[in-house]
Amino acid sequence: MTDQYTRLLEWRRAEAASRGLAKLPHDFYSTTRTYLGEARRVFESELRSNPSGKKGELARQTYQRASQVARDVVEARMTKVLSQAFQASVGGAKDLPNALPEERSLFDELLGRLRAHRQAVAPFLEPGAAGTEPAAEPAPPPPSPVPAAPGASAPAAPGTLLVRVLKDGRPIVVGGESVELRKEDLLSLPAETARLLIEAKVAEAVRPQEPPATT
Repeated sequence: MTDQYTRLLEWRRAEAASRGLAKLPHDFYSTTRTYLGEARRVFESELRSNPSGKKGELARQTYQRASQVARDVVEARMTKVLSQAFQASVGGAKDLPNALPEERSLFDELLGRLRAHRQAVAPFLEPGAAGTEPAAEPAPPPPSPVPAAPGASAPAAPGTLLVRVLKDGRPIVVGGESVELRKEDLLSLPAETARLLIEAKVAEAVRPQEPPATT
């Protein structure tokens, strides 16, 4: 009959050779804990009764080697479970062939935590996300409304420029108000905003017409 140490060696070889989880007995974790606990008690008992005896030293070496083999098996399987949980969190399959009950529980917990983290810090990655930021509620209109009448001319207020919109564009925010950009509209805008639109060739500066000379 194969002893537990030899089984551990076989399971480690199988785990190393398998891309997924290797098939292990359903009671792998409980039997391994029991075996290592007994191996530790044996070598400690032998060393207490005969500290310089070879039997105690051999028992100690057996326990240490068995512990390392068991650690290799467990950590290899944990790494595979973690990888599979990440893949599932980004849309991969939730299947976990050959998972033991303890590993399935770990997988489900990891999957839940990974999904919650993704939704909290990167909601824009979720299917159907409209944008990176939630839509802001419209702000109340500023005390001085921005003129925006097509074809109309109006003097620009101090610190502003009068521009003509050359093509439709995305709305801009001026003084807390969202202003639509429609072709041929005349807008009185803060100088910096106007400059950016002119540089982007979305608008052109409009110089006020000089009054006709009187004779």
